Amino acid sequence: MIVDCYKLLQLDKENATLSDIKRAYRKLALQYHPDKQPIDASDEQKQQANTSFQQLGKAYAVLSDPKRKERYDRTGNMDDGEFEGDKDWDAYFKELWTGVVNAETIEAQKLKYQGSEEEKKDLLAAYVSCKGNMDRILQSVECSSAVDGERFEKLIRTAVEEKAVPIFRAFDKSTTPQAHQKRIVTEQKEAAAFEKQQAKDKKKNKEESKTTDDDSSLLALIQNRAKERNAKMNSIIDSIEEKHGRKRKELNMPSEEEFLKLQSKMFKKK
Repeated sequence: MIVDCYKLLQLDKENATLSDIKRAYRKLALQYHPDKQPIDASDEQKQQANTSFQQLGKAYAVLSDPKRKERYDRTGNMDDGEFEGDKDWDAYFKELWTGVVNAETIEAQKLKYQGSEEEKKDLLAAYVSCKGNMDRILQSVECSSAVDGERFEKLIRTAVEEKAVPIFRAFDKSTTPQAHQKRIVTEQKEAAAFEKQQAKDKKKNKEESKTTDDDSSLLALIQNRAKERNAKMNSIIDSIEEKHGRKRKELNMPSEEEFLKLQSKMFKKK
């Protein structure tokens, strides 16, 4: 399968630097990461986001490695064979995400990006491509959330007045006070639901871990009891040998059932 890594990361092949590649990956990975999808997203949408996230990871893995990048630039081949086999690629891409996109890098990028000319440029581009729909604009602009809606609205209205961008009907509909408030409330509910699910998953994993520990303890107990039974069996056999003057190798080992009967008989004698 031929994949345009530069197109996936929305980069200019001729001018893309390693910093550009990292920034593009961070921005798009934030958008498509499976855990960042809306709580009401359909299974199809979640699967599509997961596929896009993995494709971004592959593109970044190729372009961020000098040797792979040189080969890709020369042949145009991503070499998907590298991403096949026994390796857990889901885990790999999550590890890659953590290495490039983590709490510290996100916060640092957010402080640098918000309020910058770069953000304004991205905002106006998103405004045009989304035809003024603020819901979609907020999903497109890096590091943005519902609380940025009113700030974005002011920037866009200024650009409209300066005739830098056209006006869209969807913009007025999606920037009413009610629309802004609804987005904020919805986002807060989604965040709360996500945290609740995370806590639930953490508790489940902890319980599963405890169950595994309990199973291990039970197995150890069973093994110890088996050793005790074997020791008792050997003691009984030794007693028989002493009485009859026969060597153990000449005796047939009693079955478990025979051993239990014999043990019961001995205890009754006591």
